[in-house]
Amino acid sequence: MKHVHKKGFTLIELLVVIAIIALLLSVILPSLKKAKQKALEVLCRSNLRQWGVLFTMYSQDHDNSLPVGWNGGTMWMTDLMAYYNGADDVRNCPAVKKFLSEVPGWNVSPLVNTLDRTFIGWGVYGHPDFLGGNVPYWGEEGQYGSYGVNAWALNPLDVGVSGTYNTNPAWRLNYFRKMTVSNAFHIPLMGDAMWDGTHPLDTDQPSQLKGVQQAGSNMSVFSLDRHNGGSNMLFMDTSVRKVGMKELWTLKWHKEFDTSGWSSGWPEWMQSYKDY
Repeated sequence: MKHVHKKGFTLIELLVVIAIIALLLSVILPSLKKAKQKALEVLCRSNLRQWGVLFTMYSQDHDNSLPVGWNGGTMWMTDLMAYYNGADDVRNCPAVKKFLSEVPGWNVSPLVNTLDRTFIGWGVYGHPDFLGGNVPYWGEEGQYGSYGVNAWALNPLDVGVSGTYNTNPAWRLNYFRKMTVSNAFHIPLMGDAMWDGTHPLDTDQPSQLKGVQQAGSNMSVFSLDRHNGGSNMLFMDTSVRKVGMKELWTLKWHKEFDTSGWSSGWPEWMQSYKDY
């Protein structure tokens, strides 16, 4: 009986095959990564569009008023809970997979001054590793998210409820308070943020480090390159779009906000971004 020798691959042939596979992966993987990032960006905008509907519903039920905000005794996400109850993930950008309560020592120097929070959300309220377990300004235990409101859009009380704070008299006329305002397409209502909201000022300095909150700068809370060059933003007309990092200083955050843009120089990490 004739013995048949089966021919196998030579070492060179195996190396060639491996090289081809590696080459194909080097071409395919970046495309898959970009596709995933784009999908997360689209899902994030979908969340924000839902918030546009939620704020509209709240406004219609409250004589065109937006929520009072922190000095009314509850937070915006609590005020609107009746409209999204049970859909907690709508508070969170899908690109965010971690929260501050999962980052040991996040609020201790030097980490608090260097932590890149681009993909880290706020919360979880009530967790001992987040704000000491306290639930500030009457949020709900267990709440988490990665969107923040433009506090200038809210309708705060002149005299806050017991235990909160009074509205700064110098700021009183700067609030929009309702959704039916002029040039609503240029006024941010909510977007990707490090905290659940704040009052951006045109004098706020840019973050000196990417994704890091700059001391004394409320605008830095919204300065997150979470979606390949910018962050997603919901506007008062309920439109949603991606906003560039430098563009943040050209939006109408409050009634007297100077929209001419930042002119005192950009930190190194922001210099390559598009100018507006």
